[in-house]
Amino acid sequence: MLNIIDFSENHIEQAISIAKKNYQNEHKCVKILPKTIEIPDFLPFIKNGLGVSAFDGKTMVGYLCCFGPWENAFGTTNAKGIWSPLHGNGLIECNKNNVFAKMYQEVAKKWVNMGVTSHSITFYAHNTIIQNQLYRYGFGLRCIDAIRSMEEIETKDIKKIKFSELEHGEFQLIYPLGILLSNHLWESPMFLRYKEKNEEEKDGDPNKFAEWQIKEKKRYFVAKDNNKVIAYIKLTDDGENYICEADNIKNICGTYCLTEYRGKGIMQNLLNYTIKTLQNENILLLGVDFESYNPTANGFWLKHFMEYTYSVVRRIDERYINKSKNTASNKR
Repeated sequence: MLNIIDFSENHIEQAISIAKKNYQNEHKCVKILPKTIEIPDFLPFIKNGLGVSAFDGKTMVGYLCCFGPWENAFGTTNAKGIWSPLHGNGLIECNKNNVFAKMYQEVAKKWVNMGVTSHSITFYAHNTIIQNQLYRYGFGLRCIDAIRSMEEIETKDIKKIKFSELEHGEFQLIYPLGILLSNHLWESPMFLRYKEKNEEEKDGDPNKFAEWQIKEKKRYFVAKDNNKVIAYIKLTDDGENYICEADNIKNICGTYCLTEYRGKGIMQNLLNYTIKTLQNENILLLGVDFESYNPTANGFWLKHFMEYTYSVVRRIDERYINKSKNTASNKR
């Protein structure tokens, strides 16, 4: 008989076992992923008390935990949000009882009672059981993590365009393209307007922006036309899930190409230049994350990378929260 209870410290060992099995299943589908991976600490899930475990007798068959809650979910909304990261949920392979859906039904009570209206969950892209159950519960795809090995891609030579990695003293050249990227994300069908921009962007100071990027240990690979930066790839050591932090992986966390230079193979050549540079550093894998509803990003990255995680989101009607607050106030 299925029993869903609060996630506790006593459940961590079994949860880690499930997390490892889920990773192994994804590795069978995306074989370039590292063969082994270290699962992150589960203690943060204990502290907030917002998770559940599913048991069939004494055997754990699933768990669903989260980080948060925090205000302004994704930095693009006024909603309070939570996020169940890749290691924050898991399900045994054999599942006939809609276990994940039932776990969500229980945790959703906790989350909504805390005023959380933005629910986000990340899971492996080839776990169709979780995917189908969440889609039936009103979740929609928002973000994708994808990965590739360091084989070079086929490109055509482009005359007059030069490719290089920027020195720190040139980082301010990225600032205008970053603004154009923000404007692009505001357009249909993305409608993403980040409310909490970094302080340097608020100040409108390219030099402060450069200082901040250096402090964050970002790297920029660029395409130049007559010394004018026309496209860039931003690289970082970490990403949106724990796999991104494994050895010998670098991650793309931002790109942009000026509109008038698109469709000419510039981004393919810039990606290839980045790959060649990382090959010389003995980096084995390259990751990228992007919004699935950004048609430009979706069309480009999935030509060259293999998707391995999906992040889905559901927005609860805020009127339920307001109604609950009014009911509680009236009881006083």
